[in-house]
Formats: sequence, structure tokens, C-alpha cells
Amino acid sequence: MHLYTVPLDQSNKYLIYRPLLRLAFVGNRAMADLCRDIAEGDAGIRHLQDSKALGFLKSVHFLQEDPPPPSETPTVFDPTLAVLLLTNRCQLRCVYCYADAGELPEMDLSPELGKAGIDIVCENAQRQRTPYFEVSFHGGGEPTVAWQTMRDCTAYTREKALPARVTLTSNGVWSPNQRQWIMDHLDGVSLSMDGRQQTQDGQRPFLSGEGSFDVVWRNIRAMDEKSFDYAIRLTATDPWENFPKEIEFLSQETGCKHFHVEPTFHIQRGTHGDPLSGEGKGFVESFLQAVDVADGFGRTLMYSGARLGLLTDTFCTAPYQALVVNPLGHLVSCYELAGREHPMNAISVIGQLKQSEIFLDETRREHLHQLLRVRRDACQDCYCYWSCAGDCYVRALPSPDADVNLRRERCAINRGITQGLLLRQIAKGNGVWYAPYRSEIMVDDKRVKDPSDILF
Repeated sequence: MHLYTVPLDQSNKYLIYRPLLRLAFVGNRAMADLCRDIAEGDAGIRHLQDSKALGFLKSVHFLQEDPPPPSETPTVFDPTLAVLLLTNRCQLRCVYCYADAGELPEMDLSPELGKAGIDIVCENAQRQRTPYFEVSFHGGGEPTVAWQTMRDCTAYTREKALPARVTLTSNGVWSPNQRQWIMDHLDGVSLSMDGRQQTQDGQRPFLSGEGSFDVVWRNIRAMDEKSFDYAIRLTATDPWENFPKEIEFLSQETGCKHFHVEPTFHIQRGTHGDPLSGEGKGFVESFLQAVDVADGFGRTLMYSGARLGLLTDTFCTAPYQALVVNPLGHLVSCYELAGREHPMNAISVIGQLKQSEIFLDETRREHLHQLLRVRRDACQDCYCYWSCAGDCYVRALPSPDADVNLRRERCAINRGITQGLLLRQIAKGNGVWYAPYRSEIMVDDKRVKDPSDILF
């Protein structure tokens, strides 16, 4: 049995959690001891005679064996998803932009390389006999700034004999004509937007300093009118007590069903602002409050480091089964690596796309996979092991040569949110959370495994 017994404050209560069985409940110390004995195959006579306790454990399915863990992610590079990082240009100057978009020498992915990537994933999907392939426009800038390339690549994708799902991650700064084209030709949008006008304008201004709320809001209204499929990705910053208000506003005023948030600390451009020890507590508390707000409106709110219900051996598919191409033609293992400046380039550039041929550096790719394996192996004592899966390496590691076993504040955030989500599910289940085993999260009848997939 994969069993975790987690002390809850000073209350002599324990969170008793079996992630593979998708079972959790709260018990006292004696119950936690009994569960550990059973998990270790050492239930003594005193426990066997306690028919009341054993009867309870039987009634909540605790005596069942674990189902098999999720199958390991294939390491043979055969992607059916192309992520095209189109440009590092951007109309906005978001105060926390990790890529420092718009400030570096301009770079754009050529249409020819974009089409070559599309060819490769389509051919892979056809060979694997999957029902469709995927193309996602992303980047260290705003993909719609490379407007003609995005249109050309979309048209090229739609010409394929195999159906495709084409999505966009965008700041929502579109003209009316662009908005109409997006709704007519794409299957979904992940919209980066931070909430109420004062928050959006303060955190996501134009280069001129003017706020971006009005133009983004017009486009949200138009998507709602057409029932277009979109999700909103927020960045939360201190003061944390404002974040539940952003979710309340968006839940009341938009038709968006799914929200995704990531926090940033010590705001600066060109890097991730990482929290110091103890600084994540405010975000944990505000996130859990916002989950309750979203739930009250029938909406979902997720954070990538605490995906309750997901059982996986990898944080995301990007290092394994995504063809991520940046404007330099580099094959990279994270959506964030749009150029040479990212601090994780040394371990994340795994090849090159030239014309229509992939040049994969298997040595570098295997080195990265080994780092990820070592990191996750060190997490086996953590109750987030099957959902966090070692976390996002570009956020969890401060540098390419950092100790992969290092536990930083983001780990505390992941544990705090996971615990809070479990306790909420237990409360909803009248004292027990139990759900049938599955290796995916279901959202609107769509199976999703990757944290980015859940947005569409």
C-alpha cells in the first residue's frame, strides 16, 4: 500500500491518504497507527480484535490492495503535439514576465519550420493511428504578434487528412478582425488575464503604460457571446487576499468555466520570482479560499503543483512527448524556453529542427530525464508524489546545476494546497474521499494528463 499519514496541526488528528486508491479520511493517532500496521502487513492481535475499527476500514475500502500505478511515460521521442513558440515580441510589459518579452532582440519562428513541425507530429499520429494530432501556439512573447505565421500554420494544419486540435495561449490583445478569425479557426484559447481592472492594468500594462483591461475584456465578452472554448490563466501576487476577489469577479462576470493560477514572488521581469521559506503560506490560504469561491459558482480552479486526482509519473509531457520548437529552431523541453536567455537552456535544449528533419541530442535528453528521475525518486516520502511528480523542473530548481534533491518553498506550497484540497473533498464526502482509480483528470468529458491540457 502507498500510504501517507499526515499530522494535522496540534489536534492529534491525521490525514490518512492512499493516493493510488484515491482514498482519504481523517483519524486519530490510534487509527493512523492501525493503518500503518496494516500497510506494513503487521496488524497485531490487539488490532484484529478491534472489530469496530476494522469494520470502518473495510467500509471505506481501506483493506483493498492498491491498483497498479500509472504506466510509465514513454521515453521514445514520437510526439503527436507540436508546440510552436512563434515570437518573443509582445505588446504588453507584464511586471512579472519570466521571458522579458518585447525587450530582447526580436526573434520569430519561420513559417517553414512551423510547417515542418506540423508535418512531423501529423505523420507520427497517423503512424500511431491516433484520431487527431495537436498544434499549440505559445511562446516567450505574444503569438498573435506573429499573425501571418500563425494563420499560415493553422491553414497548413487544416489541410492535413488527419483532424487536428489547434489551440492558442494569448494575452487577449486582439483587434476585432483577429478575434473573429481566432473564433472561426481555432479550437480553444488559454487567455492570460489577472482579473479585475485595477489588477489587470497594474500587472499587465501596454508598453506605453496604459492598462490592457478594456481591450481584453471586449474580447472576453465576444467569446462568451459565441460560447467559444477558452480558459483563463491568472498570475497571483501579494497581497494574496486579493486573489479570491479576482476569481469571484471572473466567475460572476464571464462565462469562463476553468481557471488556472500560478503565483509569483519578489516581482521582476526576466526570471521567476521565487518565494523564501514561509512566504508561500499566504498564497496557499488565498488559493484555498478562491477554490471555495470558484466551486460556489460551479467553476474549477487549478494550480499545477497540486492536481488532486491525477496519478502520473511526470509533471508534464513537454520533456518527453511534445515537439516544442522555439524561434531559433531549437527543440526544447519546456514551453518557456523561447530563446537563449533562459537559465535552464543548458539542460533543456535537446535538439534542432532543420528544414523537415529532427536532430535529437539523445545524450542531453537522457541527462535531463535522469535529473527528473532522481528528483522524483527523492519525493517518495511526500504525499504529493503521485500528483506533483517532482514538480515543474524550471520552477523547482533554481539553476541547471542545483541539487535536484533540494526541497524549496514551492514544495511547501504544493503540500499545503494538496492537503487543503483533500480535506475539502473529505468534507464533501461526509468524512471520506473515495473515487475510482484513473490515471487522468476528466474535464468536460475530456481526458487530460498534462497541466496545460486542462485549460482547453
